[in-house]
Amino acid sequence: MFAKYMTCRAATRGMAGSACRKKYLALQVTMALASLSCVGAAMAQSASGSTPATVAGGAAQTGQSGDTAPPSSKKAVSLQAVTVTGSNIRSVDVEAAQPVVTITAQDIQKQGFATVGQLLQNVSSMSPPDLSRSAPGDLGPNQGGSFIDLRGLGAMRTLVLVDGQRIGAAHGGYTNINVIPTAIVDHIDVLATGASAVYGSDAIAGVVNIITKKNFNGVQLDTYDGQYMPHADGRQTQNSVTFGKSTDKGGVILSASYQNQGAVWANDRSFSAYPYTAQHPYYGLSEYGTQPMILNAPGSTYADGSPRPLVLNQGGNPMNLADYHPFVQPTYGANGDVVNPGDQNYNNNANRQTMLLTEDKTKNLYLDAHYKITDNITFKFNYGYNADYEYAKSGAPLFYSGMGSNAAYPSLLSPYSYYNPLYGVQGLKIAQRITDESYNSYNDPKNYRYSFGLDGVFGLGEHQFNWDVYMYDSKISGVNTRTGYFNLINVANALGPSFMQNGSVVCGTPGHVIGGCVPINPLAPLTSKMLNYISINSVEHYGSDERAWAADFGGDLFELPGGDFTFSTGVTHRDESGYDSPDPFAYAGYSTDGGVGPNSGGYDLNEAYAEINAPLLKDLPGAQALSLDVATRYSHYSNFGSTTNSSFKLTWKPINDVLVRASYGTGFRAPTVNDLYQGRYPAGTFTDPCDAVYGPSAYGQSSLVAQRCLSGYGGLQGVPANFRQTDNTGLPITTPDGEGAQPNTNFTGGNANLKPETSYNGDIGIVYSPSWLPGFDATVDWWSYNIRNLITNISNDQLLADCYQYSIQSACGQFKRDPGTGQIYDMLNLETNAGWLKERGYDFSFNYRFPETRLGKFKLGMNGTYITAFNMLPTIGSNIIYMAGNTQNYYTSWRLRNNLTLSWSWHDFGASWTARYFSPYKVDCALDPSNGPTPFPCTLPNYYAPGVGPMPQTQIPSITFNDVQVYWNAPWNATFSLGANDIFNRVSPNVYGGYQSGDTPFDFNPSYDLGRFVYMRYQQRF
Repeated sequence: MFAKYMTCRAATRGMAGSACRKKYLALQVTMALASLSCVGAAMAQSASGSTPATVAGGAAQTGQSGDTAPPSSKKAVSLQAVTVTGSNIRSVDVEAAQPVVTITAQDIQKQGFATVGQLLQNVSSMSPPDLSRSAPGDLGPNQGGSFIDLRGLGAMRTLVLVDGQRIGAAHGGYTNINVIPTAIVDHIDVLATGASAVYGSDAIAGVVNIITKKNFNGVQLDTYDGQYMPHADGRQTQNSVTFGKSTDKGGVILSASYQNQGAVWANDRSFSAYPYTAQHPYYGLSEYGTQPMILNAPGSTYADGSPRPLVLNQGGNPMNLADYHPFVQPTYGANGDVVNPGDQNYNNNANRQTMLLTEDKTKNLYLDAHYKITDNITFKFNYGYNADYEYAKSGAPLFYSGMGSNAAYPSLLSPYSYYNPLYGVQGLKIAQRITDESYNSYNDPKNYRYSFGLDGVFGLGEHQFNWDVYMYDSKISGVNTRTGYFNLINVANALGPSFMQNGSVVCGTPGHVIGGCVPINPLAPLTSKMLNYISINSVEHYGSDERAWAADFGGDLFELPGGDFTFSTGVTHRDESGYDSPDPFAYAGYSTDGGVGPNSGGYDLNEAYAEINAPLLKDLPGAQALSLDVATRYSHYSNFGSTTNSSFKLTWKPINDVLVRASYGTGFRAPTVNDLYQGRYPAGTFTDPCDAVYGPSAYGQSSLVAQRCLSGYGGLQGVPANFRQTDNTGLPITTPDGEGAQPNTNFTGGNANLKPETSYNGDIGIVYSPSWLPGFDATVDWWSYNIRNLITNISNDQLLADCYQYSIQSACGQFKRDPGTGQIYDMLNLETNAGWLKERGYDFSFNYRFPETRLGKFKLGMNGTYITAFNMLPTIGSNIIYMAGNTQNYYTSWRLRNNLTLSWSWHDFGASWTARYFSPYKVDCALDPSNGPTPFPCTLPNYYAPGVGPMPQTQIPSITFNDVQVYWNAPWNATFSLGANDIFNRVSPNVYGGYQSGDTPFDFNPSYDLGRFVYMRYQQRF
């Protein structure tokens, strides 16, 4: 499928030549069909029909016909053609061949979520986002955004569209859905199945298509105000104004909005105020606190001979060693919990200065216009501007010896520093928490998007055709400024030799004073002058640009027994580019901020697609309707070559009450600009397979690995039988994970040779709408995904195993061994294509509109998702990870998510109640009970993980959140709404161990609510 591109001129014989000629012929046919659009404009005055509405989910908008000629009887009803999400064909009689969940503007109003992202997170087929606003440590270009993850397959595998067009993703593949203001949303379609044949790359998991308002008259004001209660924090306000004017010739809509999301502080929730929740307030506190420490004081050791830090006494003199005491370790009770923190105390808890929910201010401006140039040709224009101002805070930095990655600046207090209590004797390793500083991140991404084009219709005899040509350009740019870092060069000067001169301490030695340097005493609170000298900000610039030109053409060709045979075809050219310029000072290794290399690059692609819909049968016994839809898309990328993806969809109504639908398709995800060109950065530690102590157990006691270590393999030299891996100090490693062994030439980053991920997916479903029970319908759909060639980072240990254990010669070429010492160096472990991911499950729903009563109208609705299997093989030779009903790799996969809603309306009043259910799931126990008493629950201590072995787990209970809203339609054309999400103030069950429950450093699941959120919404229409 992903063979390198070959031109038809070169492919003169064989299968490759035949396939290429077919592709070339398809392109010729496509262009020929598209050229008919030019003829259509000239024939439009005599053609029958009207401009079809291009909307999704079957919500057609009324078209106006300017024709005076009487239409044929066949076309008399063909006035409402629509484009449904999941297909490019405009049709009148549309049966959903794939399950599409449609969320209307009224649904949005009935729920208490202020943004599109918040609303979509509560669709049952959604999963926890890759990046969470409850993870303030996730600083960088994507900070503060809202990302949609269908089926848990990753946000970069969910395609986001606006009116059927891509809205542009950051160069890392993430699409921030908050750039779309809720005020202009007409409805949202969620297609939770693969759709690459229709939309191209990134639609592996599915598509979210946001359909905006088009025909709008008047003025509408929307206000929203809410906050968490009883904490009175996390206040969210939103204000928008929308103007619109529509006529039979066209329309324009203009909307402006402003949103402000306040912070929630970790210290204000019991599950995040302490490292292991308020139930265990002394457990897990860091030994490094605000009291200065000496880490290598002479003569201060533990019983095993390891260094024992000295801690400055409260109010003590930092220049007098007698005012220090040996570090007092915590005292543990019989159950393993800490009963006395010793020198660990609450002040050491960095969560006091950490946000649980980050701040965000968003400005949106949106303009959409369309105008009929003729009765059959319409000009369209769209412009959107979004500016975010995002702020996150994630604790106080630690000032200590060894900070940073540059060994040339060890941050040692010089033996000749004026502030060294052992002046002239030895240098000191020091540590203290700097509470006057904090890790802050200020991110201000801006998104500009515009599109314009023409669409139209024309007729040839009894056949109707439609066409459109358009282009769009979406740009993202921003600056991320981070504080809380130290300038290692200035730190080295400030901790270096210093002396008293004219009553002031200065840096350097007599006769060699370092100008501008401020000497610091790391064993006392640092003054503002000291902090100003050693502190430094990291400033990162980033951006991306996605630009496309496209043309589509379609219509009906002939009549089949079930209706018109319709088609759609089109071509697209798209350019994608991006850049990320991290702080150059940090990248050079002169700052405590991690250094990542700059990157920039891009690629372009050309695509052609064709889709047909064949209604085969209609109004026959056993076949009230039967239709087949086939689509194929050819894509050629400048970086990796070409790929062709197809889909097949079948709908069958054996009786009027039952619809059976099925689909199968292939898909792909092209590597992003960041995947291809991400800058290099340190790849971390590893365990050498040839290490005589830790190597055998780390690599399964493999005799093959041992033999290859001795004799050499894959172009690598052999090592002696007693070989030991050494750390950065040249000493043998003392832990099995190779901690401390980070060669300066060990890097990871993007890989320009990446290939696309490939996939195939299938769906089979039934829709039941009984004629004997009006107002009721139910659906059940089985779905399946299989994704190959995952674009991923593999561990250094896996790279070494690929070479020595799994005989992958290319892996052996990604590192070297020093001829003299045998140590591994020059490791280049870049992103790669490896492993697979498989997921299967069911979607189900029902809706029932009760017969109207004197008490009003009632409606009951339910939708849910059940996952039967969710398995991943990270790479060759690794264990399969079974994720359904489990938490693995910081991701939670619930077996069942379910939403049940009861709504009521009576005259101008209404109310709704929604119950959101999350099933139980398993997580790794915080501590293995076999190693001794543990204060944390471990309900499944003997759990056996398939393919892994014993893995103690604990069961996290299910939880249900209840939301309620009441509204009143006022006589002056306004609506008041008052509601509460999570009205019973349910919070996440504690998930001990941190990072086990999702993308957050706290012991809770970020997909759950933070507590009761009370809000008021007011809408005024003029």
